[in-house]
Amino acid sequence: MAITASVSRGYTFATGVAVTASALNQLGEPGVTVATPIAVGNGGTNATTASAARTNLGLGTIATQASNAVALTGGTISGTIMTLPSYAVSGVPSASPAGQLIYVTDGNSGAATVACSDGSDWKVVALGATIST
Repeated sequence: MAITASVSRGYTFATGVAVTASALNQLGEPGVTVATPIAVGNGGTNATTASAARTNLGLGTIATQASNAVALTGGTISGTIMTLPSYAVSGVPSASPAGQLIYVTDGNSGAATVACSDGSDWKVVALGATIST
């Protein structure tokens, strides 16, 4: 596959043509575009846009999410320890929306507990006895 690159001032360089530093210096600050996308098998993305590149590489929507705002809407989380956000009763966040989980250091008559929101209030989740072997 022949790959060509066009420079904004009209110069065209084809595969096999030597592009020297002095020739590039004469161009100033050119904008380079690739006329033919490079195939995934050749180390490219076979795409001309970021969105198409993500699709061609098999990346889902999580590829564009910020690390501090990841939304998982399907699948399974396994093989990892999850740490719930920790609060004292005096500082718990809004219970809306329902289904949130938090750890409350003093939320069960002064004892630590996990709490689940029902959309209006935080409900104590009974922790039970300490695990043992």
